[in-house]
Amino acid sequence: MAIERLAGVDFSAWPEPDPELEQRAFYEQWLRYQRHEFIRKLRDLTPEQLAAWSIPPVQLSVLGLIRHMTQMEHVYLSWGLGGGERALRYGDDDYAGGSADTLDDDLRWYFQEVDESEVAIAAMGSLEATGLGHGRSLRAVLIKMVDEYALHAGQAHMLRFAALGEVLR
Repeated sequence: MAIERLAGVDFSAWPEPDPELEQRAFYEQWLRYQRHEFIRKLRDLTPEQLAAWSIPPVQLSVLGLIRHMTQMEHVYLSWGLGGGERALRYGDDDYAGGSADTLDDDLRWYFQEVDESEVAIAAMGSLEATGLGHGRSLRAVLIKMVDEYALHAGQAHMLRFAALGEVLR
C-alpha cells in the first residue's frame, strides 16, 4: 500500500503559525506545524523506502524516525504530562527498528500517541503547570517537542531524498 493511501494523512503545505497568537496557543501551533512538517516527509515513499537505511552506514530510516517520535510523544507529552504508565513501545530499538511489515502498526501507534498527547496538553491549566509523569512544565515540554520535530523532520527530509534517489520538494 502506498503511504498516500493512509486515511487522514494531509500532505499539503501549511503556513507557519501566526506570531500574534497568545503565547500558549503560539507554542501549541508550532508543535502542530512541526508535526505536520515531519509527517509530510512520508509522501511519495513506498513502505520499503520508508524502512530503508538509505544513507549507509547510518542505521536510520524515515520509519525509524517515526518510531522515535512515537516514543518522544509518549515520554514528553502523553505520559510526561498526563501521567499513568510509562511504556517505551520500542525500547532502545526505535531508530534502527521497523520494517515495511510493521509500518501500519507503527503509524497507528504514532497517531494514537499524538492524539493522547493532545488530550494531555489540553488538560494542562497553564504553561507553568507541571506534568504528572516527568514534572516538567508545559512550556518547557512544548519547546522541547518543537525542537525534536524540527531536528528529525530535517533528517527525514534528507532520508526521503536518498530513498527516492532524487530531490522531490
